[in-house]
Amino acid sequence: MNSFCAILEEAATEVPDKPLFVFPESRWRRAESLTYRELASHCGAAARTIAEHADPGARALLLFPTGAAFWEAFMGCLAARVATVPLNIPNLNRSNEHLQEVCKDCTPSVLITNQKTADVLSSQADKHPNLSQLPVITPELWRSDRCEFAFESPHGSDIALLQYTSGSTARPKGVQVSHGNLLANLEMIRDRMGIRLFEDCGVTWLPHYHDMGLIGSYLAALFTKNTSWCLQPEEFVLQPERWLQLISEQRASVCGGPDFSYRLCVEKIQEDQLLGIDLSSWRVAFVGSERIRPETIQRFTEKFAPYGFRQSAFFPCYGLSEATLLVTGGPAEASPVLRNISSSALMENRIEPPAAATDCTRLVGCGQTFEGSKVVILEPGTNSILADDQIGEVLLSGPAVAGGYFNREVLNDQVFRDLLIDGRRVKFLQTGDLGFLSSGELFITGRTKEIIIVRGRNLYPEDVEQRVCDAHEALAVGKAVAFSADLDGQESLVIAAELRRSAVRMDSPEAVVAAVRVRVVEAFGVNPAEILLLRPASIPKTSSGKLKRVAVRDSYLNGSIDSAYRESP
Repeated sequence: MNSFCAILEEAATEVPDKPLFVFPESRWRRAESLTYRELASHCGAAARTIAEHADPGARALLLFPTGAAFWEAFMGCLAARVATVPLNIPNLNRSNEHLQEVCKDCTPSVLITNQKTADVLSSQADKHPNLSQLPVITPELWRSDRCEFAFESPHGSDIALLQYTSGSTARPKGVQVSHGNLLANLEMIRDRMGIRLFEDCGVTWLPHYHDMGLIGSYLAALFTKNTSWCLQPEEFVLQPERWLQLISEQRASVCGGPDFSYRLCVEKIQEDQLLGIDLSSWRVAFVGSERIRPETIQRFTEKFAPYGFRQSAFFPCYGLSEATLLVTGGPAEASPVLRNISSSALMENRIEPPAAATDCTRLVGCGQTFEGSKVVILEPGTNSILADDQIGEVLLSGPAVAGGYFNREVLNDQVFRDLLIDGRRVKFLQTGDLGFLSSGELFITGRTKEIIIVRGRNLYPEDVEQRVCDAHEALAVGKAVAFSADLDGQESLVIAAELRRSAVRMDSPEAVVAAVRVRVVEAFGVNPAEILLLRPASIPKTSSGKLKRVAVRDSYLNGSIDSAYRESP
């Protein structure tokens, strides 16, 4: 099999009436589903319509809410050998810079969307000049025209997908994911997670326009000829219990998300919402995309163990769009690897055992390296590959590593590096992540560009932010950013933290700031140059929900940051 089209065609013959994607009814949509045969039929009709507007090798923007139509369009593009560009639907009643920049970058030939979105874009054409020039295809154009599934087999090097990174202020970058990259990575996912052909079931709430949802949940189900029940991201955020209820009802076995999704379940789901819940079928609970916190694993296990959840189901993993998705993970059904290291040594880029209980940072391993994904740790600024338990930049190579960013040759030359491995030159992707290997287990410690160096001590933003949020009950959980700024000629630590809504009118913001300062000084021996308290929901996020540290730092430096309380030492 050299493409997803071939996999779909085979599945439509083997299990034609088996549900592939099921979209339960919610306040935002009616229930719908797609069997393998239905998707193959709609795919063929969509491909014929798309081919009338875009030549092979062209790009198509896909703007859809969660649902069947997106998948008909996505597979139709692949069958027509048109590269898909799946994007989140922003607020179209105002201009969207990110969307405009993506249009400029990938120069799409066609926009494929639902009729509602097409109508809004038409009425707001002046706000979206790049989009308004494109021909528009809606599902109504192909759903009235069923046809036999037919396609021209793509080459493995043909681009199947441009996955745009959800960066903060930089010009958007489209990762070129080929058909060969997709198939190689999905083989890794299948094998590392132990997903069983025809037998497993998933429940996902992850967005289809980001790699973890698109590839790790949706395409993984198609690749293994299984069924996935699909919630909308908004529904999960408002009602996380629906995720666990569906896992229980459908006896789902492979489901997951970022660390924050498990925290949300712990914090928002009440005991009376768990009546009758049985999570014993949940075999692989993958967790990745952002830093994996040991306390999240512990708290989730403690809360849901009485309902059948096992800690060994956790599947910590590491991945990134530039590698299609999965890089390390597993093995499946092995307990997560937790390691205690010295906090003071970590600040100096060293791995040592803790000298005392107060000198302890606990890290979660991101799984094992495996055949097909070569991972090395490189000493920054050199070509020296580091031994185990030495921190450096994570580099990787393999068939799932994408060919770089679309139309960004200069940048591609910068992010790839040739290394001499076993006497031959191998091209490696520089990930920008810092970490170390230990007996094949990968640990991530931070980012090369976000690391804060104060008086020779390396501070990782995630570590500082966690201590900040724990410092006072008035602070929102997971809503703080730590960054460095050049103040008075030296690099200094600055912290911005959101208040809880119930704390906005508090009498003593000074007490909150003091608590943060004490906690940071005690933990890291560094006194923040400035601490800002922000109003709720004021820290910008990427479309995947990550806090935009760079954007907050920029607004701080240019004086535009809007704080509820600001105090300098």
